Amino acid sequence: MKTSRTQRAFTLIELLVVVAIIASLAGLLMPSISAAIQKANSVACVGNLRQIGISAQLYANDHQQTTPLIEPWPGSPVYAPGDGAQTMLAALSPYGVTQATLQCKTDMNGPNYYAKEGNSSYEWCPMANGQNVQSVKLVWGGNMGPTITLSNSPSAVQ
Repeated sequence: MKTSRTQRAFTLIELLVVVAIIASLAGLLMPSISAAIQKANSVACVGNLRQIGISAQLYANDHQQTTPLIEPWPGSPVYAPGDGAQTMLAALSPYGVTQATLQCKTDMNGPNYYAKEGNSSYEWCPMANGQNVQSVKLVWGGNMGPTITLSNSPSAVQ
């Protein structure tokens, strides 16, 4: 008794059609994957801001409810060396802020604040320097972004 074995193989055309379909589906998914990555990076940056805020509050708890004196633009300082202004990392590192916390991934591409200042993707508002935490209020200004106001000052800073 003789058995015949026949193998059915895919033809080149069938393989090319399958590869083309997979490539088309991958092309359709790429924009949504890119958007998801950007959203994840933005969420990570918001988490970093939260950590900076918590660390500033912990600093204030240890320093008679006053905010730290932080140099807002370390690349071009506005405070004299004897004023005691520090970088955000130097002032808040004992309270959990690390160099990674100060780097926002959405700020790392192209010309950005981190590359300009070299130590943080986030800018510290100089009006909050050395202020009592009870007088500093952060208000979301809609399309204008956050606004910091001081209760002892009628002006606001963007």
